[in-house]
Amino acid sequence: MTRSPRFVETRIGSSRALWTPGLAGLCLICLGVLAGGCSTHSSKERQQYILEAVRSGQSLRPVVDGTLEVHRFSVDAAFTARNLVYRLGRFEYETDAYRQFLIAPGTMITEQTRAWLADSGLFQRVVPAGSRIAPDYTLEGNVTALYGDFSDESAPAAVMEMRLFLLDNSGGTEKVAFAQTYHAATPVSDRTTEVFMEALNRSLVDILGRLESDLQREFSTKTVIAPGPKPQ
Repeated sequence: MTRSPRFVETRIGSSRALWTPGLAGLCLICLGVLAGGCSTHSSKERQQYILEAVRSGQSLRPVVDGTLEVHRFSVDAAFTARNLVYRLGRFEYETDAYRQFLIAPGTMITEQTRAWLADSGLFQRVVPAGSRIAPDYTLEGNVTALYGDFSDESAPAAVMEMRLFLLDNSGGTEKVAFAQTYHAATPVSDRTTEVFMEALNRSLVDILGRLESDLQREFSTKTVIAPGPKPQ
């Protein structure tokens, strides 16, 4: 059984690491020091994780009369790779070569957002980019932060930030119907990778929950579903 790694700061020569390895890792450290290197892991120790945002509660009555298409979100260059990223100081960041996302974060966050909005019931239909159904609205996003903030050892946090834009495609033109930036920093209660990923998931849930509430409020006074036929 593999033990969960712990977030700590150690130095081996000029190398800085966030993780304290188990017995196998300690052996590798010894070998690395003897060989003059600083590698502390083998390829067999690589771990992969996914982001997951599960919406709770019942679906709402549709508020927006139309189809929403969710485009793939872009990710700022500092966070676009699959490796987990840690902030160590004001301007100091480090990537983890041995712990990474299973798939690209932009794809993963887009899929979670699409699933959340589909489950919310706000729109009559929610489709992926490239669907043959012509969308009435398009959601675009840019992930501007995705990292573990360990610059303050007393208050580590899982940070996520997104800029989201909802475009109205009606009338043959595109116009911005809604735009908002969402930031979430969930405390990391225990310094293990699993707990950090759980906190990152909670940050995503926080952002998507606020997005849903904002869209519901934005459209409840603008666009309503046409009422059905009156009972005979």
